[in-house]
Order: sequence, then C-alpha cells, then structure tokens
Amino acid sequence: MSSIKQNAGETTDGSASASKASPQWMRHVRHVGLLTLVSRILGLLRDIGMAALFGNGPLLDAFTLAFRLPNLSRRLFGEGALTTAFLPKYVGALEDDRTEAEELATAVLGLLIGILSLLTIAASLILYVLLITDVLGTSSRTMLILTAQMLPYVVLICLTAQLCAMLHAEGIFATPAAVPIVLNVVWIVAVFWIAPQFVETDQQMETIVLAILIGGILQLGLPAIALWLKGFRLRWRSWQRKRAAWRIFVSMMPIVFGLSITQINAICDGTLAWWFAQPEQGEWITPGSASALYFGQRMYQFPLGIFGVALGTVLFARLAQHVKSDRTDLVAQDVHEGLRFTAVIGLPASAGMMILAHPIASALLERGQFDAFDSLQTAHMIVAYGSGVWAYLGITLLQRVFYAMNDAQTPVRIGMTAVGLNLALNFPLMSLLGGSGLAWATAIAAAAQFVLLQRKLRTILAPPVNLPGLFWLGKLLLATALMSMVVVMTDVLWPASESKLMDLLGLGLAMVLAVVVYGLSLQVLQVDELAQILGFRGERRPGDAPTDLDETRHKK
Repeated sequence: MSSIKQNAGETTDGSASASKASPQWMRHVRHVGLLTLVSRILGLLRDIGMAALFGNGPLLDAFTLAFRLPNLSRRLFGEGALTTAFLPKYVGALEDDRTEAEELATAVLGLLIGILSLLTIAASLILYVLLITDVLGTSSRTMLILTAQMLPYVVLICLTAQLCAMLHAEGIFATPAAVPIVLNVVWIVAVFWIAPQFVETDQQMETIVLAILIGGILQLGLPAIALWLKGFRLRWRSWQRKRAAWRIFVSMMPIVFGLSITQINAICDGTLAWWFAQPEQGEWITPGSASALYFGQRMYQFPLGIFGVALGTVLFARLAQHVKSDRTDLVAQDVHEGLRFTAVIGLPASAGMMILAHPIASALLERGQFDAFDSLQTAHMIVAYGSGVWAYLGITLLQRVFYAMNDAQTPVRIGMTAVGLNLALNFPLMSLLGGSGLAWATAIAAAAQFVLLQRKLRTILAPPVNLPGLFWLGKLLLATALMSMVVVMTDVLWPASESKLMDLLGLGLAMVLAVVVYGLSLQVLQVDELAQILGFRGERRPGDAPTDLDETRHKK
C-alpha cells in the first residue's frame, strides 16, 4: 500500500479538533471499559465455579477445547472481522440514506444466517463421522460431543455481534458492551446453583452447555431490542444490497485471519496441550495443561478485555472517519495517543500479573476439585501469558489502524509470520518447560507481531507514527518498577494462612497498593495518560510538555 499523505494546510485545525475530540472518545472507552470490567468480574466468578466443580483434568480439558470454537467466533465477529469490514460501509450508508443502511444490514444478516447454518451443518456431519469412526481415540469422544453441542451458540453469538456492530455505527457502545454480562449471569446461576444438584460430572457438564445456549439466545435479544427501539427495521427487498453484503464477506476473509492470530495461537496451544496429555500419546505433558492454559488466558484477558477491546472498538469508528476524510494527520495523532495509553496500562499489567501469578491462581481458583497442584500449574501459564499483555494491547490497536485504511493484507502477512514463529517455538519450549512452554511461545510471537506491525505502520503514514519517546518510556518503567517493589513486599510480608479469605484480602491489598503507588508515581513524574483514561484530566493544559507528535509536527 502506498504512503498516505497528509492534507496541506489542515494540520493546525486538525490538531485542535483532535484535541477537543479526544476526551469525547476516551469517555466512550471508559464506559465500555467499565461494563467490560463488570463482565470480566462475572466471568472470573464463573471460572472460579468451573474450577471448583471440575478441577484441572480430562473433562475440563475437553470443555475448554470445545468452547474455543464459539469463543473464536465471538472474537472474530464480535470484536473483529465482520465489525471491521461492515462498520465503514454501514456508517457511510447511514450518512446517505437510513433506508439504504437498513437494506444493507438486512442483507448482511440474511447472508450471515445462511453461511453459518451451512457451516454448522457441515461441522456437525464432520464431528458425527469422527465419533462413529473413532479416528481420534476413545478419549476424544467427550471433546467431540461437547463441541457438537455448542455449535448452535456459534450462530447465536455471530448474529449478536452483527447487531452490536450496527449499534456501534449508531454511536451506542454501552449495550454491546453489556452483552457478555448476560451470558456470564446465566452461566454463574448454572455453575453455582443448578449443576451441583447433579451427582454425575457428565450431567453437571451438560447443564453448563445448556446454560451457554440459553445465554446465547438472551444475548441475541438484547441488541435486537435496542435496535428496534432505535427505529431499525428489517428490509428484504433490494438485490443490490445483497451483492454489497457478499462483497463485505469477501473483504472480510483476510481480516478474519489477521484478527484471529492470537486466537489461532491459543487454539494451537490448547490442542497440543490436550493431545499430548492423552494416555494414547503417553501423557507427554501433564494432564490438565489445557485447562491451565485456558485459565491463564482468562487472567491475561482481564486487562486486554477491559481496556484493549474498548479502545479498539471506540477508536476504530473514529479512525475510519479520519481515513474517509483523508486526514491522516489525525490518524497519526490518534494512533500515537493510543500507543501511549496501551503502554500506560500494558506494562504495569504485565509486571503485576507475573509477580502475582501464584497468589492469583491460589486465592481465586484453589477450592473444591481445584487443588494446590492445579494452582501451581495455572500460575506458570499466567506468568507466561502475562509477560505479553503490553503486546496484546498494542496489536489490538495497530491492526485496526490498517483495517481502517482498507489494508487487510499487511496484518495477514505479519500474522502468518507470528503463527509460524509460535509453531516453531511450541515444541522446543514444550520440551523444556512442559505446558507453560506453549504459553511462552504465544507471548514471544505476540511481541514480534507488535514490533512488525508498528514498523510497517511507520512507513505508510505521514506524519509517521513513532513509539513513545525514550524519556517518557523511562518514566513509565520507573513507575512500574516502584509499583512492582511494593507488590513484592506486600506478597512477602502478608502472613501465610489456610484461609482463602485471608489470601483474597492479601491479593486485594497488593492490587490496591499497586494502583495507588503507580498512579502517584505517574503524577509525580508528570505522566498524564492514566489520569486521562480515568477521566481525571481531559485536554492538556497550557504549559504542559509537548507530546512526541507535537514535536514532530513542529519540526515539519
């Protein structure tokens, strides 16, 4: 893709406009992030219940692997490919004629239902053949059955994601962010109150699967009602819109791969952990590694889900508008600000998760069937995945910049490199470190992917987007180091106890002190991004030190 040049004579006005608009889109990020925080907390409660009910073992290994298919679909369609391909077209149609926009959306929904139905039928037939032929061995039957039972949820969550993308185009972000809360509430009721009524673990797992399907139906209803109240109506008449919908799906294919790299790596990790823990393979790695990987991923997705997805969701619509107006100076400013925000969140999140990995696993998960060995196994995964939080956040931002500029090929090429690196590292690291080697391979691949995306973006934007300056980054690392020292001291000095309540209090105290020390350190060091994220400060005041991008503009 050739370089996109900045419009002459617009820099000053654009800068002022962006400065005024930045607090507005950051407010949306806070709102989405707050609802996502609620969802993640509920998701953590459901994971606590699943760990206590089943423990790390073959059954939960099979479930976590089976649930990756609908989970991947949710991330691709809910937080990725369809939204990325559909949103700019729908926004443009809304600006011209709402009826045309409704016809386009209806056509996309119809096509989505048809494609997903065919894929679900095909997947069901494949799973049925694998079951009756017993190609994968008897130990795989549970995983195949669970996968087949959850296939309808794939259709439900993808349709839900389409409706949520339409709400984003309408400037409504809160309702889509609340959708995962519905599933988590239904799941929590099932895992804590309904499933324990059954004696057999297979019956308990069937209850969880049924709850997921019921939650999917309720999730679909939430944005559907919101759109109806907004005035949206289905319109099936236009064949031209159906052709446009098909073009959206065609353009979505490379985006699917680009945005699914992290999930593809996670699926590879889970599949390898499940496969090599099978008795037929000699239990090359410890059984329960697939479950430990799942819980480790859930923990690192806390900061990623709360801030990274919120930032990517809100910022993408803004980037698309700037690209449409050929205002790449504003694109550069948004990306620069976004990188600073991700660094402010990502670096301390990585440090904190690595330091508190075992207290997190022990205090949150170790109860019921989830024992001390399971906690240690999961802690190793949290350390590995936690080391790459900063990279996962950065990837979420940078990929959407390319897609906003209608460049889906670059993330695909770089993503293929990341997948290849992950696969190349999986086996040697798994041989050295066991199941956690799979997580380390994913974290290393993510870091490489972020670096390659950032370097490529610098070559196609004018003014170029640079990483935050070394002096600013040094202040951030100093604040992170001070925070880490406090966390380590709190963890060491907190008295050992058999009480889980005491463990939770110790973990909570360490986290609170970490946030306080980190926030105060940034304030003393005059790093304002955290205050802007939290809403304590909006635009930069007169006399503030210029940002790196300001200095670049001044030189130009």
